[in-house]
Amino acid sequence: MSTRVSHLKATHYFSVASQTLSYTKAAEQLHVSQAAVSQQIRLLEEYLGVPLFYRSGREMRLTRQGQQLAEHLTLAFDHIEKGLESVKLEPREGILEVSGLQSFISLWLMPRLWRFSDLQPDIRVKLSSSDERRDIHSGKIDVGIDDDIHLVSDREDTLQRPLLSSNIIPVCSPSLAARIGFLLPTDLLKCWMLQVDEPSYQWSVWFKELAICPIRNKNILWAEVSSWYMGISAVKAGHGIFLCPQFMVQEELNEGTLVQAHPKALNTKIEFYAYYAKGSPRKARIEAFVEWLNHEANTSIKPSQASIEHNPLPWP
Repeated sequence: MSTRVSHLKATHYFSVASQTLSYTKAAEQLHVSQAAVSQQIRLLEEYLGVPLFYRSGREMRLTRQGQQLAEHLTLAFDHIEKGLESVKLEPREGILEVSGLQSFISLWLMPRLWRFSDLQPDIRVKLSSSDERRDIHSGKIDVGIDDDIHLVSDREDTLQRPLLSSNIIPVCSPSLAARIGFLLPTDLLKCWMLQVDEPSYQWSVWFKELAICPIRNKNILWAEVSSWYMGISAVKAGHGIFLCPQFMVQEELNEGTLVQAHPKALNTKIEFYAYYAKGSPRKARIEAFVEWLNHEANTSIKPSQASIEHNPLPWP
């Protein structure tokens, strides 16, 4: 420990005494004895080699050196106080910074956020959507939302809360379904096959689980998108069939603006998690928000449909 840091207690006592100009009043503010204040200031004067106070009659006054030191310490302790306040546990009310995958934020969270604002009007949520992962320990965001494939799960200083688990199902517009007439899984090959650029959720996996080999058909029209949002927008406009999380299109399925092209869902579900720093000063409002997310997730997903029999083709 450096010499300057070793006199931190003495400088604190002196700073208070310089404002009160009384050892007795300083002792009352510091909740120590007058003798303790006198001793610490005497140690500081011995270290500095100059007097910090002098008496004028019955009054205590600062020397020139004492005045100079007091001005520096006032600024220093104000800065320390601001630093402590900046990391102090915050109350439940306030701003909450939330960041997540564009598709999750845009398609699922944003349409429901008004309900949280009704329940917690003192918590103002600021949403940002990006498919680039952001570090919650940087202090720029409080809650991150990500899927199980991209989630970093090996940090002891990070808490993770499961939000929802969803089937990956094939969806398309009602007009396309009526025009093609999907009776067998292979009927889906008659139109554009849209998929995200994540290998776990692509059509090759879906057909392989049905023991069908679509690569024998060289006329298949494939299209790859970089996000669920892009693919869902395409099929809502009538362009092809898309494998996507059911929860993201559940409202459209209920309304009939999208239909499930085939009952078969991928064997592997997609999992979404909320994660946040274990030592976050905004823990109270974070937990209020995550609890609400869990409630919304548990009430928004319907049971998956059962699979039907098909005429399989051999997988090479």
